[in-house]
Amino acid sequence: MKFINTYISPVKWAFFTACLLSLIHVVSALIVPTLTADIINQGVLQGDLDAISSLSLAMLSASLLTVIAAVSAVYMSSHIAARVSLQLRQQLVQALQDFSLTDFSKYGTGTLLMRATRDVEKIQSVLSEGINLILPMPLMILVGLGLTFYKSFEMGLVILSLMIIMVAIMAILQKKALPIVQSVQKQLDYITDLIRDHMIGMAVIRAFNRSNDEQARETSAFSHIARSATRLSRTYAIGLPSILIIFNMSTVVILWLGGYQISAGHIQIGDIMAIIEYATLILLNLLMAVFVLLDVPEAIICYHRVQELFTHPITAYTKGANETTSPHTTTTTPILEFHNVTFRYDNAEEPALYNISFTLQAGETLAIMGDIGSGKSTIAKLILGLYPIESGDILFQGQSIFQQPIEQVRAQIGYVPQKAYLFTGSIAMNLAYGVQGSYSSQPSIDSTPSLDAMKQAAQLAGAHEFISRFKDGYQHQLSQGGTNLSGGQRQRLAMARALIREPKLLIFDDSFSALDGITEQQVRQAVTHEIANAPHRAFISIEQKVSAARKADKILIINQGQAVGFGTHDELSTHCSIYQQIVASQEVSQ
Repeated sequence: MKFINTYISPVKWAFFTACLLSLIHVVSALIVPTLTADIINQGVLQGDLDAISSLSLAMLSASLLTVIAAVSAVYMSSHIAARVSLQLRQQLVQALQDFSLTDFSKYGTGTLLMRATRDVEKIQSVLSEGINLILPMPLMILVGLGLTFYKSFEMGLVILSLMIIMVAIMAILQKKALPIVQSVQKQLDYITDLIRDHMIGMAVIRAFNRSNDEQARETSAFSHIARSATRLSRTYAIGLPSILIIFNMSTVVILWLGGYQISAGHIQIGDIMAIIEYATLILLNLLMAVFVLLDVPEAIICYHRVQELFTHPITAYTKGANETTSPHTTTTTPILEFHNVTFRYDNAEEPALYNISFTLQAGETLAIMGDIGSGKSTIAKLILGLYPIESGDILFQGQSIFQQPIEQVRAQIGYVPQKAYLFTGSIAMNLAYGVQGSYSSQPSIDSTPSLDAMKQAAQLAGAHEFISRFKDGYQHQLSQGGTNLSGGQRQRLAMARALIREPKLLIFDDSFSALDGITEQQVRQAVTHEIANAPHRAFISIEQKVSAARKADKILIINQGQAVGFGTHDELSTHCSIYQQIVASQEVSQ
């Protein structure tokens, strides 16, 4: 009922039209054998050529009407299925946009890809075929059986009995096949993840000579799903021959009983021909519907898998946030504040961050340092609201990020991730991505930045030089992930994408690691100058080098998820033992 209300109601007129066309198709198809009987009984046996001619014209008209109705019904069913699949995909996109990173981690990429592609396609296919083949089936059975019982009660019982046997066989097959179909779906999800990992990590696999091991894993997975598919095929293989035997035996039984009834004078020869055609139409439609019904359990599972993403409780960004009213922004209001923030990854025993507190004023630069895995990048993701916190609060411009639209917060932040990712398209499109993602209740029709704005951002990030070397400049096409650029070029374009939106808070997550020393120095100086000329903006940089961190206004030291130091370079050099160890280790290495 939910499926009908949600997906069929918007196309109800198309659905009603398909039902009407199916009715016309069924009635006109069953008129043909009736006219055949009349031609034989009234024309051939009586030698009446006029009756043969008139009835033949009527049969031709009924046949043409059957074809037109059938073609039109196929068109309408395809239209309905396409609209339903469009609505499902639109809902999927919206649902996935609302997912937090925790939700993505829970499901995994493989199953999300399968649900968004193969599952929706299976629903569309079964819906289209179901409207064409399953929808007319009850009408064909009722009308066909009615005409058969009218001609001969005994023949009607024969066809009804054969139908019951076919339905019973199908019910048994479906009960056995359903668990196997569910198992196959899960195995397909696993294989999708496996192949994706293999393709993305191909360089690592070959570098460590693990091709044979990966091949063994894939072979094992393929063998497992092959065994399941074989079990499914064997289950259905029992039913198809049984149904075909029943289908063919129906003609034999009708001719056998019909011979006795003709001898007794109960029916005529033409009636036997009509009954055979009735039985053929009824059982053939039932047989075709059975083939569609074989896919119905899988389509139902696919539908529930897709609906699970819609009904999945989204991890709320407000989880654990303090329900307080923040003061209005003033010139002295910090641009960012962490108040005793504790965060734990999903199903983790220990918090990734514990009781973190610091303040960042507008016009200041903050460097975050710490060991690998200490939680530096996690802080950046919490500022963007990509994960819910367990306790504490995060204030942006004096207001909790959990008390305002998260899109509004993100629109004022320029983020450069640790691993730069670029999208398929031109360089200009990737740079415009930063501007077009700005939050607005009434977005501009054309928010594409000017070429001058792109050049300015690219110059700040040190990217304009290599962009200008391309023949097509800013229209140069990038492959997925920007793999046709070097790591340093991708990183500089990611920086330009963040800089072009002129954010109030700029976050670089260890973004200088892919740059050479000269380019790094140039970009740092350009960004520092940009922040200095815009006192309303602030800059956070996750650093590995003390030489870079010491130039920041404040340094935050993270160790095992806890803030063990916050202050200037001189203050931390005096009072923070962890920072002293970092400084000493880098001085020794130099």
